[in-house]
Amino acid sequence: MKIQALGHSCFIAEMDRHSGQSFRILADPWLDDHVIGDVGGRFPRVRTDWSELGPIDAVWVSHAHTDHLCPYSLIKLHEELTPAPQLLLPISLAYLKDVFEEYLPSWPMTFIAQEEPIDLGGIEAQAFFNLAPQASNEDDCMILLLSNGREALLSEADALLPNEDPEVRNLVGMLLGEAGPEQRVFLTTRNELEATMASIDAEDLDERRESTLEQRAQLAEHAESQIAANGSEYCAWANPGTVRLIIGQGIGLPHEIPDPWNKVLFPISLADRARLEQEVATREGLPVQVSAVQPGESITISDGKIADRSSVDGLEVLDSEASRTFDENIDLIADFPIAPLREGRRDGEKQHEAILSQLQKRYLPYLIGQRQPAVEHRLSAGLGESRVRIRYGDSSEWTTRDYAIDFAHLEFREVSGDGTPDEEYWANDLDDYFQGHADDFTTFCRTFPGGSHHQFWDCLGMPFLNNDLVAKKIRHHFEQAQTGKSAADYVLPLWSFQS
Repeated sequence: MKIQALGHSCFIAEMDRHSGQSFRILADPWLDDHVIGDVGGRFPRVRTDWSELGPIDAVWVSHAHTDHLCPYSLIKLHEELTPAPQLLLPISLAYLKDVFEEYLPSWPMTFIAQEEPIDLGGIEAQAFFNLAPQASNEDDCMILLLSNGREALLSEADALLPNEDPEVRNLVGMLLGEAGPEQRVFLTTRNELEATMASIDAEDLDERRESTLEQRAQLAEHAESQIAANGSEYCAWANPGTVRLIIGQGIGLPHEIPDPWNKVLFPISLADRARLEQEVATREGLPVQVSAVQPGESITISDGKIADRSSVDGLEVLDSEASRTFDENIDLIADFPIAPLREGRRDGEKQHEAILSQLQKRYLPYLIGQRQPAVEHRLSAGLGESRVRIRYGDSSEWTTRDYAIDFAHLEFREVSGDGTPDEEYWANDLDDYFQGHADDFTTFCRTFPGGSHHQFWDCLGMPFLNNDLVAKKIRHHFEQAQTGKSAADYVLPLWSFQS
């Protein structure tokens, strides 16, 4: 088996079919220099030559986040990949079927449902959803399991299975062992976002250093919980012939920004995680081999071990890992503007009607369904209400309107502006979200105008509550890509304050 890392979550996996012929699958192909959702830059940037990288038999997209489902990358691949690959999609993206048929017409499409294996011509593919008990914005992500009857590949993507749970580890161990009796690869994507965000949010260098120490301690604890024996009967790490590979961490700030943010964003590296996990495995006497895989590396797995590392033919890597080595002494502190993503005055009354409707139809059911905290505790903690304030206008001039629920009115309604808001937003940003021109990560380059939390914004990012908004976003960017635009045309104007 061979795994070729193309950066972030994107990889090519090569396995033999039952017939002995090669099967090659391209997963989560975000290859553009910029990422829509996080309004960031790709690290490293890469250039692909598909005459050397190909052929590709299938393209797999694990979920709808645009660092995995990138319309700009898919439009280019649709032009470049010959013969046309099969498009494999999780059943959770069935609502995008019309969009894919319209913009990727030559790619035959197959949706994979949970516990319904499909035959890819001598390769069995199955997929399943995460088993974590908490809702998240990754709930549409499916974990892919490929097998040729002798060896197996499990691609976790962003699902991040709770391996600290003995039942989950037991289930995964059984699945992998049955699918790959000779050897198996557990491929996980890690971004170490908690450490990245703590570094960005630090108000000075001392706070950044303290948060980095805390995050490294937490990483050690997490490595322990993920690998150490926990009472599961069938543990993949205890089964000889298992290799755990770690990819990811490919989102930085746009390369066009002059400040050296990439030297601040990554206080914890994938190599740090791999080292700690391997130390736990070695201490516990577990035969699993753990390794980070750097972009541009091709890993060959043979006899249940990493047998060879080489460079990926047909892939040019433009940025070196050394150019983002964390430097705790760089005095670079985030000071992003308190402003809407896009300035300008709009029809405030129309925005008001849309926002009040979305608060009632989307946010209230979300609040009631959440139990952390339960809505009755949320209201009690908020002096009997939960209040959202909206700024209508832009950073040069605005007016505010407040909306709240309370024990007497368990529905959002406009109220006087005398109270203290729990959340505060720009109407323009919410308007853009409703139109598919923003998402849950787009405000990375802004500072929210107020509020102690921003759960309405988070709510809008929950895929099963808001797939209509996701569909608008994906369709919009396919439309832009088809006209020849790239993600940079969307991302860079939002960073104009840095120029």
